[in-house]
Amino acid sequence: MIKTKSILLLFLGIIIFSCRVKQQGLITEKESTTEYHKDSFVQKMEEIINGEGVDEAMIWFEANKKSPIYSTDEVRINQLGYKLLYDYKSIKEAIKIFEFNATLFPESGNVFDSLAEAYLKNGDYNLSVENYTKSSNLSKKKYFHHLGFLTPKKYVATEIPEKISDLFIAEGDWDNDIAFVYLQGGPDFELNINEKDGLHLMENEQNILKIYPLQSPMLNPNIFIASPTLTYEQSAFENAQSVEILHKTVSYLKEKGKKVYIIGHSYGASICLEYLNSKEILAEKVVIMGMDLDEDISSWEQLKPGEFIRWENGVKPVKRTLFGWVPQGYPKKKSFDRVVDNLEMIIRVNMAKKYSALLKPEKIIKVISIYATKDEANGVKSKHEIEFLEKHGAIVHKIDGDHHSMLTKGFMTKLYEHLINGTSL
Repeated sequence: MIKTKSILLLFLGIIIFSCRVKQQGLITEKESTTEYHKDSFVQKMEEIINGEGVDEAMIWFEANKKSPIYSTDEVRINQLGYKLLYDYKSIKEAIKIFEFNATLFPESGNVFDSLAEAYLKNGDYNLSVENYTKSSNLSKKKYFHHLGFLTPKKYVATEIPEKISDLFIAEGDWDNDIAFVYLQGGPDFELNINEKDGLHLMENEQNILKIYPLQSPMLNPNIFIASPTLTYEQSAFENAQSVEILHKTVSYLKEKGKKVYIIGHSYGASICLEYLNSKEILAEKVVIMGMDLDEDISSWEQLKPGEFIRWENGVKPVKRTLFGWVPQGYPKKKSFDRVVDNLEMIIRVNMAKKYSALLKPEKIIKVISIYATKDEANGVKSKHEIEFLEKHGAIVHKIDGDHHSMLTKGFMTKLYEHLINGTSL
């Protein structure tokens, strides 16, 4: 009797435990009979491709693509499509895989982006535009190529939010009495805060107060798809809004009793230059990286729609296209050219100014100018400008490399030590 009772209690315990496991979502009846034991659709396809070739794999695909016995994964199916597209040069087969993925995951912008790319490779321009447009509308994270597929909009001036907390993102220790303010390159429609930005590259980054002001296009991304193309006056206003955001941010930090060091790279550095030109400078130092006081933009006058200038070895201006993958005759070619021209106009406004004549000596002395020996974006800094900066008390530092060569852990840590402890650059 005792033995029978023990067996019953053990049996009841197993039942109770099984019920609890199912209630907690650790295993379901469906998983135990189907999902848990499914083979991978992609793995089976790759096995056939590697063993018998693409043709046999596609025959199997047509026979089994709707079979419920195989598990499907959006990312892995997409990877399979790209393997067919580029490794095996099987464009039509890749299209079938991407189309299949789109039916499985109709709310994913990424799968339609891949499908559009395959249609483009196949010369099916209208289908490419159709699917890129769908991807652009579905994708939560926008990329610049999405802009060419969005509906152009009439320019509307950017308004600055009233709340100071809406003007910047802060990371790190707010109790720190020193704030590092970083203006990223661009222009871009979002802040790129990550382990590779200028402040995260500093050795002591986990302990410093990092401030990232927004820029006008981040508040108003539609300026990139403005139609007609931005005028000089509209672009000047947008840049002035970015400067105002920076000024309000720095003023707020100073009201909180903090020392402020501003660091700007590329387009962010051009905002810093206009800040130096048009505002009372409350920061201790302003670091200008990858930008000159007097930029040479004479070659820009020869640009056609959609083109911009890069400097070969930092000395020879050469025309480039931002969206080189967009072919002539593509239905959205003019939309892409408009995006580039809007970008170019926003950048041009500040770069057209001669800051060596505009900046007062008491402002130049706060400048630390960092330039690269082979800057492909802006060209090499002239000897005349180096002498001018040094004559007026600015610090000038040369780095061997390209436009982004100062954005390394080694240099940014060196810059941090210079700003905080006065060590040499």
